[in-house]
Amino acid sequence: MLSSRAIGELPAFLSLFDPGWWNRMLDSTTSGHYSPEAMILMASVFGFAFLCIAAGFLLKIRIGNKETGPSSWIVNPGEIRALLDTAQTQRSKVRVSFVRDDPGARSTDASILSADPGRGIDLEMTSLVRATPSWAGKLVVCDFRLRLDPRKDYQSFYNFVAPIITVRKASDAFVHMRVGWPTRLELEQKRGFLRVEPPRNLVLELALWHENTIKLAKGNFATPSTWGKPILRLDPGLPLPAVELRNISGGGLRLEVPAEPIQKHASLFEPSNRFLMQLLLAEPEAGQPVEFFLALRLQNAYGDPGISGTKGFGFHILSFGVPTSEETRENLSWKTAAAGVPALDDWAFRRHLAMYRSRGA
Repeated sequence: MLSSRAIGELPAFLSLFDPGWWNRMLDSTTSGHYSPEAMILMASVFGFAFLCIAAGFLLKIRIGNKETGPSSWIVNPGEIRALLDTAQTQRSKVRVSFVRDDPGARSTDASILSADPGRGIDLEMTSLVRATPSWAGKLVVCDFRLRLDPRKDYQSFYNFVAPIITVRKASDAFVHMRVGWPTRLELEQKRGFLRVEPPRNLVLELALWHENTIKLAKGNFATPSTWGKPILRLDPGLPLPAVELRNISGGGLRLEVPAEPIQKHASLFEPSNRFLMQLLLAEPEAGQPVEFFLALRLQNAYGDPGISGTKGFGFHILSFGVPTSEETRENLSWKTAAAGVPALDDWAFRRHLAMYRSRGA
């Protein structure tokens, strides 16, 4: 029931819907005479406009500060909990990769005993793993896979990074290790190497040749100086370089190329075609860059340059070139990358840990 005060103010409120009331205020405003009604109208209009501008500004700041992240990131707490619960129910194996700068570190398989956001994730592994309580605080990368649809023979692959909380020997046969609750999971394709998205300032040089263009130039695959002009080159000095290195691992990489170079070399960017790459990456820990020579096979193409203006290309590393002389570095000896490129795999792992620590995750 309305109070007596509210009933008393009801006629004034209903007058707002009277066209005559609005006309009187408009006449007073345009005539230049003082009118309380006109002042109320003007104050209301300016006040409402100010509130809209302020709300839009705050919303822009909030959206701008929000970390969007790649589409492969899973950051919803409920979804993270559901996936980890499913991994425990399906008894999914968790591949635990310990910090590589520790000489006693190893990778091993574990199973999830329990998963709780308040406590963390309890993992059980064989006692053959030489883990000790001194490992507390170190970071581990955990990979696992799930079969989300029992009707399909298809598995999804996930990974996360978390600090070790405690390590204890449960029995003569098992070790129990508790790791922190992850702030996100990353959905990945099946791969044996850790993939990172390197910041642009760490990619110092990148040049890409098609093997046929080297053959036409009568170049020698063992001598990079004979390869001729690359079909793509990264120039960090340009605001819009001709190619971007979107992600990389010890076993492959993904490039993003604008539409114009694609149109110029459309016949070369076909699946299964082979390429050679020279790549120079910054190494903050060592204080000097590291150089890689890679033989690549084009695996996949992503996107439509007519819509997005760019197209992505996924490459598999077939082999890598090692200089026969560290002094001249003019000639290369090619080695198979069936097990990946160890130095590149280590670089990617260090970058992953550095970016993880910088986010404070």
